[in-house]
Amino acid sequence: MALLENLKNWVKNRFSANPRNTGWIVFILSLTLSMYLSYTEYKLRLSIEREEVLFKLNELENNLYSALNNGVSAVKTLGFFAQNQENIVDDFDKIGKGILESNPLVDVIQYLDSGTIVAVYPLAGNETVIGYNVLADPTTNKEVMEAVLRKDVFFSGPIHLKQGGVGIVGRYPIFENEKLKGLSAIIIYMETIFEAGKLNDDPDGDFTIKLTKINPNTRELENYIPSDDKSIATGFLASSPIDIGNWTLSVQLKKSKAFSAGLFTVFLRFILSFAVGYLAWILARQPALLRKKVEEQSKEILEANERFELATKATSDVIWDWDLTSNKVFRSAHFFKMFGYQMDERTKNHDFWKTIIHPEDAVKVSENLEKTLRSDAQFWEQEFRVKRADDTYAYIIDKGYIQRDDIGAPIRMIGATQDISKRKKAEIQVMEANQSLANANEELKVFAFLASHDLREPLRMISSFMSLLEKKYSKDLDAKANQYINFAIDGSKRLTTLINDLLEYSKVGFHPNSLEKINANELVKSVLELKSDLIRESNAKIIVDDLPAIMGIKTPIQILFQNLIGNSLKYRKTDTELIIKISGRVENDFLEFSVEDNGIGIEGEYLEFIFGILNRVHPKEKYPGTGMGLATCRKIVTQHGGKIWVESTLGAGSKFLFTLKNYG
Repeated sequence: MALLENLKNWVKNRFSANPRNTGWIVFILSLTLSMYLSYTEYKLRLSIEREEVLFKLNELENNLYSALNNGVSAVKTLGFFAQNQENIVDDFDKIGKGILESNPLVDVIQYLDSGTIVAVYPLAGNETVIGYNVLADPTTNKEVMEAVLRKDVFFSGPIHLKQGGVGIVGRYPIFENEKLKGLSAIIIYMETIFEAGKLNDDPDGDFTIKLTKINPNTRELENYIPSDDKSIATGFLASSPIDIGNWTLSVQLKKSKAFSAGLFTVFLRFILSFAVGYLAWILARQPALLRKKVEEQSKEILEANERFELATKATSDVIWDWDLTSNKVFRSAHFFKMFGYQMDERTKNHDFWKTIIHPEDAVKVSENLEKTLRSDAQFWEQEFRVKRADDTYAYIIDKGYIQRDDIGAPIRMIGATQDISKRKKAEIQVMEANQSLANANEELKVFAFLASHDLREPLRMISSFMSLLEKKYSKDLDAKANQYINFAIDGSKRLTTLINDLLEYSKVGFHPNSLEKINANELVKSVLELKSDLIRESNAKIIVDDLPAIMGIKTPIQILFQNLIGNSLKYRKTDTELIIKISGRVENDFLEFSVEDNGIGIEGEYLEFIFGILNRVHPKEKYPGTGMGLATCRKIVTQHGGKIWVESTLGAGSKFLFTLKNYG
């Protein structure tokens, strides 16, 4: 013991004997350690960057193969038909349509007799390729022969297609008695490949993406992913061969941040090392100051304890301190004020707390607390009910911080108890109100359905009998009587339409569990197909921009576009070519869409009025309708977390805009 004591005193004396040398030694040791740590972190950041590049490459490769597999499936299916069905050309439209429907990423499908294209679907826009011999064309011959030699699917291109556009062509050779009988082929446009494979090179992104291939004719390396970014990438590069088309997919980090990201940390560690050396010098030079500092800190601890005692008096929460070794609990005075109990030995024991927990909550609270104490968690929280001294129950939220010893066993728990009875009562009232509202809505839907059914039946009877009256006795009635009959028939039809619209309005609903990803472009396309007769009749020109995908409920969203496009077709000018433009964009947390036309327009005073139920601006004789369309649109948009409005100039056209919450 004496030897150890002497050694301790010697080190202490040497430490304080030359404070300047002590400071320099500590500074150099600290700086060496921190620089080694910074170098290790730099290598780790480099490794993370490599992993990010490889992950991005793997993701893009999977996306690309997914798109190409669509083409492989289609071209092999056609090959199967060609080998097993006579006169495939005669049934090619039916076969091609079925294959394209099953493989939506494929744009065009072809059948080649030997090397000559004899059938194509769809034919519209692709007529020029009929009779084209790909084996005779030196620009395509080599890659066609590659497919023949492989006896498997091989993708050519990207190439400029004979019928226009740029795409890749997948060909599958068909043999009969070991001789080439023909080829089945598919075309996927580059726009489809880029979208499905997510291969667009983002100028603002962290990576440069390239899809390269050695042109078999020029033997030059070509990159098929356009990019507006002219900077030279210097980061980690990873590549993967895509053998099915002899491409190479590459992803390169534009700029490594591994070194620059650590500069500030290196600077801070240099400062910290200097500070540590300086502190060592101070400590070695002034041991007496250290003792004084300890005394000051002791005083601060006493003051902190005093502040704690005062804080427990100031807060509305109950502060408690539970010594798990003795099972004794300190509770602030507010506990007795909040729950009405008297301060005595009984309330100081933790077991007292168990006796006032509501019987329905006791097991849950006990199990949760024991589970938390057995784990390595530091915090515990539970919401439950406790009995007041007057036998009423209060809702509380109890939170605690757990102190543990060196082996992780809990020894002390400090926490706070908050009375949330008022908030809980309000929550219960809100839940009851929501349930009442849900029940009322359900009853309203049932009533609307039954009422519409009961109303439509006499209307059908009126319309039917008036039609019979007109058919049998129109010759015996004067013009005025026939006019009255027409008025009655027309009125019953309009009332039937109004009832149907009101029923449709009442059915529009929204539930988050019903959300699905909707391809807005495909949805608008289907709406335009439904309106095709009216579009042809009005000779309208429809312009549809590329629309973002929507997370929503499909049927209401389709009704929304249907109503807005239908209004543009209805309220057109007779002396001007109708132009309808549909566009959309992502705007922060929302999607914004617009349907714009050059129709008759709307007066400024009616821009809000038109969204009301049964509100009409024009007479029904000139523009038929019930006044429910825009009201239904507003309901659908509101249920999807957005809003709808219109910008219009009378005589110049209208632009309906609406937003939908981007649940994406």
